[in-house]
Amino acid sequence: MNKIFGGLVVQFREFFKNLGPTKRLSVIAVTVIALVALCTMLFMASGKDYVPLFTNIPTEQVSSIVAKLNEKNIPFQLRDGGKTVAIPKELLHSTQMTLMAEIGSPKMGNIGLELFDKQDFGVNSYAQKINYQRALQGELMRAINTLTAVKQSKVILALPNKKTFLEEGGQPSASVVVELHQGKELSPDQVRGIRYLVANAVEGMDPDKVAVLDERGKVLTRTSDGSTGGSNELLDLKAKVERDLEGRIEDILSKVVGHAKVVAKVDATLNHRVISSVEELVDPDKTAIKSQQSEEESLDGARTNPSGVPGSRSNIPGAEDNSGQVGFKQDVKKELKTVNYEVPKTVRNIRETAGNLERVSVAVVVDGIATTTTKPDGTTETKWAPRSAEEVKKYEDLVKSAIGFNAARGDSVKIETIQFQPEDFSEAEKILTTLERKKLIHALFKWALLGFSLALFFFIVVRPFMQWITDSFQDSVEEMLPRTIEELEELQSVDNSLPGMSTALPVLQESIDPEKAESELLKDRIMASMSRDEEKAANAFGMWLVRKDG
Repeated sequence: MNKIFGGLVVQFREFFKNLGPTKRLSVIAVTVIALVALCTMLFMASGKDYVPLFTNIPTEQVSSIVAKLNEKNIPFQLRDGGKTVAIPKELLHSTQMTLMAEIGSPKMGNIGLELFDKQDFGVNSYAQKINYQRALQGELMRAINTLTAVKQSKVILALPNKKTFLEEGGQPSASVVVELHQGKELSPDQVRGIRYLVANAVEGMDPDKVAVLDERGKVLTRTSDGSTGGSNELLDLKAKVERDLEGRIEDILSKVVGHAKVVAKVDATLNHRVISSVEELVDPDKTAIKSQQSEEESLDGARTNPSGVPGSRSNIPGAEDNSGQVGFKQDVKKELKTVNYEVPKTVRNIRETAGNLERVSVAVVVDGIATTTTKPDGTTETKWAPRSAEEVKKYEDLVKSAIGFNAARGDSVKIETIQFQPEDFSEAEKILTTLERKKLIHALFKWALLGFSLALFFFIVVRPFMQWITDSFQDSVEEMLPRTIEELEELQSVDNSLPGMSTALPVLQESIDPEKAESELLKDRIMASMSRDEEKAANAFGMWLVRKDG
């Protein structure tokens, strides 16, 4: 292999050495063009997958990103009128981190609080308020765009003017429009997170005042409903509870009856009322004296009862009354006692929120038992049989334990064993086969186009050029050969002692035909001799050149 390769190198070197300067430059130019064309075709055939690096970029910020990419020799493409910069997929994450570190995230995408980096002294309060609202909207859009499913977003804030303390101001609100990536969607938790994100960024805003829509105009938020004591989020809670219970049932039964042989459906009834109550409990048996007070009062005394003739005389002071008098004695005693007791009392403020589980209804379908038997003729037969009542009862007990069955609240569980129909994957297989076939055809077409382009380049450029080079070389060789018999006789007069001369000249001489034209004769015979014995012909040709130069 090394000898063959070395021989090819030597032959090419001799061939290239015998070319003129113009033809040498032509060979080099065509070789370079061919290599460049081949590399270009291979690069295009490899088909690098370009993915967006940044989207929805303001025009004034594209130049800084493009400058950084050119500085780091990173290939890129501009799309969407220059608003999107795409780079090869394998360079996406490293380039993002590099640009974030050097340029910073505020420079990417919408205008944020960096709007206040350059502040003019002549800005009035109204313009200041508008700029703050724009900056806040930009920061919120950046935060929302970090979600995996969100391609880009738009936030519009409605901020009312501040009123005096005697006037009641309006409540702020917001609208959010999100454009999602193809095949992506936002979960209810993510939508709720967007609402709380916007509401907490604006003073005095309630999450219920934030509306979220997708690019098709579909409302992703649910408004509150005061008549139910809660909101329509109870529907999400109900669905979540039902999915959780269904997952428990299918998980425990699939381990027993097999995968894809059990289906469970749950209907959960949730409390949609908000109940507030206050309970006050008093225990009279557990009393204690808190305070005690006693007060006693007594009075001892005697006096005469009035007697005599009624009138003024008896009432005049100093007058003597000789009438008979009767004495009267009185004793008074009074006691007051006050005792305060401490009675234990318990006060409970009970608030039952909406969403408590009130009732659960469960329906479970279990596949039966399929047995396959082989007939004497070699064919197989599959028979289906329902599961026994004992098995169904065990499954029912398992389900009740899994869901926290409570008969007092009216829970119910129903299990039936029914034959499942086998799933037909033929359509899915056809679709998958079609996709694989299209992918294969696309790859074959790409490489076939590459091969056709190379072949076309070879036949249109390379082959004519090589033919031009070889024909010119052959013409130059023929011009140096002897054209007449006299020139051939001159070769005979050369010293035959030179290597190869004694054997080469007879070969050339024997091929001479006097009846033919001298030039045509010599050309035909000499070329034939050279093809038969290349070594001898080369020696003769060399001696002829020496003789001609001498």
